[in-house]
Amino acid sequence: MPDMKKVRELMLPLSDYPVVYDTDTLQDAIKALKNYLAEGKEHRSLAVFSNSKKVAGEEELVGILTVRDILNAIKRNRMCYENTELFTLSWAFFYHRDPVKECTVTSVGKVVRPLVKAFVQADDTVTRAIELMMTKNVNILPVFEGKKAAGVVRALDLLDYIGEML
Repeated sequence: MPDMKKVRELMLPLSDYPVVYDTDTLQDAIKALKNYLAEGKEHRSLAVFSNSKKVAGEEELVGILTVRDILNAIKRNRMCYENTELFTLSWAFFYHRDPVKECTVTSVGKVVRPLVKAFVQADDTVTRAIELMMTKNVNILPVFEGKKAAGVVRALDLLDYIGEML
């Protein structure tokens, strides 16, 4: 029965996922993601851990940082650049190295999507993961075993599963 499949059967373990810390900068996050992509891996987001919070003796997963989160943070932070001529051109801002560099020194912890209700347990059904993605409007969910982070499940993983059922 399709509803009986568990998230743990589809999730990617955290060991296969790019990681940054809440104290890292957006520059660090961009570099980490670029390095990961250069290795031929397909992930478009990063798991964000806390340097100070612990769960079962390990760093606590505090959120997921997506490419969209990074771009939105740069867009919000562009007001930190003093040359107002760039603001009238809006997206032209992204073609200038200095202002983009300045606006990526923000810490990841200030822009990461927090784990409020958009996460699943490894023993939850795939149906529960799909329901959460749809109601919370996200494409990736952290997967926990109790309070400890175990992996992530992506919309693409769920679509592959649905495709296999057809």
